[in-house]
Amino acid sequence: MPVARVVQLPDRGKLLVATDLQGNVRDFRRVAELYEAAVAASPEGALLVVTGDLVHGPEIPASMWPDYLGSYYHADSATLLGEARELADRHPGRVIYLLGNHEHAHVGGPVVSKFFPDEAGRLDAILGPERSGAIRAWFAEWPLVAYARRAGLCMLHGAPSAGITRASDLDLARLDTHDDFEQPVDEILAGILWARTTSTARARAFLQAIDPELSVAVYGHDVVREGYTIDREPLLCISTSFGCFDGDKVYLEWDLAERAESAYQLAARGLRPLYPTATAVYRA
Repeated sequence: MPVARVVQLPDRGKLLVATDLQGNVRDFRRVAELYEAAVAASPEGALLVVTGDLVHGPEIPASMWPDYLGSYYHADSATLLGEARELADRHPGRVIYLLGNHEHAHVGGPVVSKFFPDEAGRLDAILGPERSGAIRAWFAEWPLVAYARRAGLCMLHGAPSAGITRASDLDLARLDTHDDFEQPVDEILAGILWARTTSTARARAFLQAIDPELSVAVYGHDVVREGYTIDREPLLCISTSFGCFDGDKVYLEWDLAERAESAYQLAARGLRPLYPTATAVYRA
């Protein structure tokens, strides 16, 4: 059965968007708590989109923790994946995980080596053959893009730099090209999973290809110590977890019936602190 690489969200309800948990169970539980509260408080329902990189984080003793990684945690991707699957099962079709470059490493993408020489190999060894096989099958089903037409929002892992002309182009993306000497990474995936920024013209062309009504791209991948950045319109990069101190971590909350006209408007009205009582280190 073909996998849907692009998911359209409803025109109504509360949307929460989080990025880059990278094995941080505490932060994932906080995101899940916020989402469950939104479900309970929203008559029209709530949706959660996590823009990839749930897995692969540091396993470093607190005594050796470097400042640039933000607030200390010991990554536990195996536990996080179990809880992420349970949350999605409790809310079918309402909790959406997008493929990140770290998940891609499990399903044919290039090796990532942030904290271990082979992050996917490390996690597979922890999970064991049976569970790692099930996780690979799950990752292979994850979409690349989620969008909300009425709100004007497009969510993906990295900056929207892929040169596509229509949404269906994403269905042609090959996950398993890393062993191909001529094409080590699919060109479309490179422009979605690895791009840290892009030009306004290229971003707008990508949004237009997905849906002409889209106005803002929301993504993660890069670490923004202050919690978010807008390099240029229509790009809003946010950091919910990895690499940030607790007081600087943010997520997005938005009413899907309301249109976001710009990245600046979306940031000003939609960003929320993940831990409101924590002291911000980088964010004013």
